Amino acid sequence: MIKTLAIIGIIGGLLCAVADLLLDMKGSNNKKIGKMGMIESEWKNMAHWRFVWSDILAMFAVPMYSCGFLSLMMVLEKDAKIPALVLSIIFLCGAMGGFMIHTFLCIQPTIYQRIMEREDLMLAQKVIASIFKQIYVPFFTLYTLLVIIPAIAAMVMIAMGMFKVPLWCMLLNPVVIQIIGLLFRATKLDCFVDAPSCCAASLGLASYGVITLLLL
Repeated sequence: MIKTLAIIGIIGGLLCAVADLLLDMKGSNNKKIGKMGMIESEWKNMAHWRFVWSDILAMFAVPMYSCGFLSLMMVLEKDAKIPALVLSIIFLCGAMGGFMIHTFLCIQPTIYQRIMEREDLMLAQKVIASIFKQIYVPFFTLYTLLVIIPAIAAMVMIAMGMFKVPLWCMLLNPVVIQIIGLLFRATKLDCFVDAPSCCAASLGLASYGVITLLLL
């Protein structure tokens, strides 16, 4: 059962990475525009089906990658039942927002494309900024529960020896992999403008299943 959940988690993380690529691959010509830099200039050239399918894939990916973390907690509960339960609850609460966050990010370019049919950039900026301000608190709260807290907990438990895996496995989480992705982007090379940075967090979520398999 644990092995099956771990494999489902890996597949879910990879599926979410594909959803991220559909949403975020914009090319080196993309520029951030608007007062808050929330609008991507290449949105106007991206096919609308990409945002639709990105959200559809995320709908399946979120519950699937959750299985990966839960499989890791199932291993942990053999020796530390309370921490495993608490972390499972935290992750699942964050995962509830995972799909909401992805959907919001898919809706933004759709709003921009439709408003820009009338070439009203000012209105597009106001609408997108207003929506972001409306969901600001749940957006970052749920992101923290989904990505940051579980990743820190996993690294600490590996460092403490609670998970009998090599120390390099501390790299296998969405926070570290996202940082690595951002470092690739910081090179300013065209091949790293989008990937792996835009899908790094999803690959990190897939890695919880990898850790579980290493423990079995």
